[in-house]
Amino acid sequence: MHRILLISTDAPLGEQVKRALDAAATVVRVDPISDNVVDLARQFTPDAVIVDSNLRSGAQTLYERLVDIRQWFEDETPIVVVGNEMGAQLILTAMRAGAKDFIDRDASDREFKNVMLRHLANRAASGADNHSQMVVVLSPMPSDENGDLSVNLGCMIAAARPRDGVILVDLSLPASDVGIAVGVDLNFRVNDAVREIARLDRALLDGALARCPRSGLYLLPLALYGEGEGWSVDMQDLRALLEMLQSLYNVVIVYGGPFSRNEDLIVLPNARAAFFLACNQRFTSIKAAGDLLRAVRGLRPAGGEPIIAIHEFAPSLTPSVDEIRAAFGAQSVLRLPVRWAELADSVNRGVPMTLDGPSDYVDNLAQCCAGLGLLPEGTSMRESVQTVRGWARKLMGILP
Repeated sequence: MHRILLISTDAPLGEQVKRALDAAATVVRVDPISDNVVDLARQFTPDAVIVDSNLRSGAQTLYERLVDIRQWFEDETPIVVVGNEMGAQLILTAMRAGAKDFIDRDASDREFKNVMLRHLANRAASGADNHSQMVVVLSPMPSDENGDLSVNLGCMIAAARPRDGVILVDLSLPASDVGIAVGVDLNFRVNDAVREIARLDRALLDGALARCPRSGLYLLPLALYGEGEGWSVDMQDLRALLEMLQSLYNVVIVYGGPFSRNEDLIVLPNARAAFFLACNQRFTSIKAAGDLLRAVRGLRPAGGEPIIAIHEFAPSLTPSVDEIRAAFGAQSVLRLPVRWAELADSVNRGVPMTLDGPSDYVDNLAQCCAGLGLLPEGTSMRESVQTVRGWARKLMGILP
C-alpha cells in the first residue's frame, strides 16, 4: 500500500485526505509546529507528500516553505499543494518551488483520490521499493498454536540475524501471550506507538519495546492482560504504524489474530511479503482456512500464494497434510509436526521451540524461512551448534 505524508496543522483536512484515500494509501498527518517533520519524513519514507498552503512558519513565504520541504524528500517524490483558492499566483509559486500538482481545498474526495493516484502510479513505475520484508501470519479461527507459530518464526529469524532489527507485532485479543512465551514483561503497546508516531524512531522503540532475551526479537503487542478495552485502535493509524515499522526494522512480522480477515491487513504488505495461513487437522480449522485462503487470493491477485502452515498433531489422522494440500490446491505447504504438549510446555517455560533444541517442527520451519530468504546463508551451521548445546543443557538438567 502507498504511503502519503500530509504536512498540515489542519486536523479536518487530515480527516478528509484519510477518507478520500482510505482504500488506496496510508496517510500520516504531521503538524510542523509541534512535530519534527524532517525526522518523520526520513522514517516514514512517503511515496507522495501533500502540503497545506496555509502552513505557518515564522516569517517565511509560501515559496520559502515549499523549497525547504522539497529538500527533505527525494527528487522523484511528488509534492502536491492544497490551497483554498488555487489562483494563478499560488500555482506559479508552488511550481517554482517544485510542486507537481495542486488540489483545491474544496475538492471532492474523488478528485483528491484521482490526483494522488495518478502521481502514485507514476512513482511506482519509476521508483524502487525500499520497504523491509514483512511476514504475516493469519489465523482463520482462534487457535493458540497459530500465535505460537508467529513467536517461533520471529525468534528463529531474529536469532539468525542478530545485527538486523526484527519485530513481532502481535494483534492477539483479548491479550497478547508473547510475553509469557518468551519470558518477559510487556508494557509498550500498539496504541503507545501510535501516540508517538510523529517522533517514532529506532532509538525510542528500542528503548521502550520488550525484547526476547534469547533471540533479540522485539515485541509490540496490541493488548495486555488487565487493560480491558484500552487496545482499541483506528485501522488507518495501525496501517500507518506498520508502514513506519517497515522503514525502521529489517523484518516486520505481524500476527493477525482476530484481524486476520481484515482487508486492510491483507492488502497492506507489498508483493514481496510472505503470508503464512495456519491451520490444523480439524475439519473446522480446515474449512475456516479454505475460506480465508480464497479471500486472500481475491484481495492479492498479484501477490505471492500464501503458505499453508499445517500443525500436524496426529500424523495418522485423516485428513493428512497431503490431502489438505490437495483440497486447497495450495502451491506451498509447511508441515509442522508437533505434539500439543510440546507447544504448551514451550510456552509455559518461556522458551520458544525454535530456541530449544532440534525437532522436525524447527527443521521444517527453518527450511521454509531459508527458502523465503528470511535466514542468511550459513544459518544451518549456527543452528546445529545452538541445538546441540540446547540438548546438552537438557541432558545435564540445566534450565535454559
